[in-house]
Amino acid sequence: MTTEGFLFTRLRIQKENFSANGLSSVCSALSLGYYLREGDTMRSTKELRSARAAIFIGAILTVLAAAAIFFVMHMGDNKNLSERERQALAQTLYFPNPSENQQIGETESIVNNDPDHAVSIHYPVFGIQAIDLQVLEVVEDLQKGHREQLGQEQQTTTTDVQSDLLVDYQSYMAGDRTASMVLTVKEQFSTWSNARDRTIAMVFDLLEGRQLGLGDIFQNDYLERLSEGVRKSFRESSGNLSATETEQFLAGTTPDMDNFQNFALTTDAVRIYFEQGQIFPEQDGAPMAEIPYEDLTGALRIRTEGPLLSVAAAPEVELTEPEPVAVDPDRPMVALTFDDGPHPIVTPRILNLLKQYNARATFFVLGNRVDSYADVLQREYTEGHEIGNHSYNHASLSKLGEQEIAFQVQETDERISHLLPTAPVLLRPPYGAINDAAREAIQKPFVLWSIDTQDWKNRSSGAIASEVLEKVKDGDIILMHDLYAATADACEVILPALAAEGYQFVTVSELLEKRDIVPAAGQVYTHATA
Repeated sequence: MTTEGFLFTRLRIQKENFSANGLSSVCSALSLGYYLREGDTMRSTKELRSARAAIFIGAILTVLAAAAIFFVMHMGDNKNLSERERQALAQTLYFPNPSENQQIGETESIVNNDPDHAVSIHYPVFGIQAIDLQVLEVVEDLQKGHREQLGQEQQTTTTDVQSDLLVDYQSYMAGDRTASMVLTVKEQFSTWSNARDRTIAMVFDLLEGRQLGLGDIFQNDYLERLSEGVRKSFRESSGNLSATETEQFLAGTTPDMDNFQNFALTTDAVRIYFEQGQIFPEQDGAPMAEIPYEDLTGALRIRTEGPLLSVAAAPEVELTEPEPVAVDPDRPMVALTFDDGPHPIVTPRILNLLKQYNARATFFVLGNRVDSYADVLQREYTEGHEIGNHSYNHASLSKLGEQEIAFQVQETDERISHLLPTAPVLLRPPYGAINDAAREAIQKPFVLWSIDTQDWKNRSSGAIASEVLEKVKDGDIILMHDLYAATADACEVILPALAAEGYQFVTVSELLEKRDIVPAAGQVYTHATA
């Protein structure tokens, strides 16, 4: 398997197979499959959702159809796409409900659920092969480096070393063809006194499918202008002006290319990212300076104004209030729960199965995924399933401070509230990790589980189904994850088997209610027996 285990699968469509009513088929066939060999972290299979472009209306359909045909037949040959076609396709497929800090790309996640060696990585997929492979290479390097560092740390002690790797992203558009990705990396080992932060920024030309460097973006006396802009930014924002007069700060901000290689372009400014300890003491983290474009007049080589090709907006979805379903308190019942989604392929498969067996479940979603897969989230809601909060990016809440905990919960609630009528009532902490600080900071009931399928680890549908069917009893809360195809496969066995035994499939809130349990903030619920 090439590129460290990833295989980029390209599907082609013959012209003769395309008809006037074949647009949705074309969009369904635009499947970019990435496959990662089995390892200690789990990467979900990524495909484009069927008929994404079909939600757009009017004459733009003609543009999209043409772009889709060209895209599929000539993915490796960018010269065959006009600028208009490339922009139309990129915006249609990879601008899902853009937010202020995630303006382009669909969120892909690599999440394990091992509390001793926690890995939670989130990054954008742009839909352009050359760019996506570069991003994947960076992600693989981060994982590899973390594993190697863990091995080194383990050699320094006789006790087991615990580790955390948390990666999230922001993405920005500058002008009509320049995209930036910023990965924020937090790494921690139990042998370290403090976590280490760093930022990895990359700028891409969407039309040429390549990474851009300083020389591609800037011209003339740009190094002097960047140096001046960085120093001005820190002096205006720093509460300690003396910190910007130190030898360390001045050396790290001199007009030298090496000082400004880590940069991104937003809609209105250049951002320069520095290493932890590069210009300020290490305890100050990884600092960032922002220079408005107006301060760089004459030093910019590219156009930074103008949006991508405008297309018709997707119509707003009117959400249907789910009908209440009768639950017999005298019959056995279980709560199926799914974490870490939504996922564009696996979650709909599970929803189809749940509908087939008149089952309701609880989906504990990640805040940084709901905008990318808003349609899946809304389907969960309208089909009567419960939506729970699973944090913003799968950080271990027991290892965070009060402000960080508040962000993880509130940001997720807010993003869900923008898409659904209400915010989640229940919260499942990543890794099941709760401490007193989390209990005090989060005013929600905590939901854990009584059966852990370990689907994130074994990824065997048979093992997942056996874990449930051999242990299940009335009142169980069953933990699964809707990131893995094996979990959907297991549900094809679990649902009919339990239905045949007379089990009802209910949400967590329904389970607690039918057992006369009123969930209270700060309390932990793992099951609800009669």
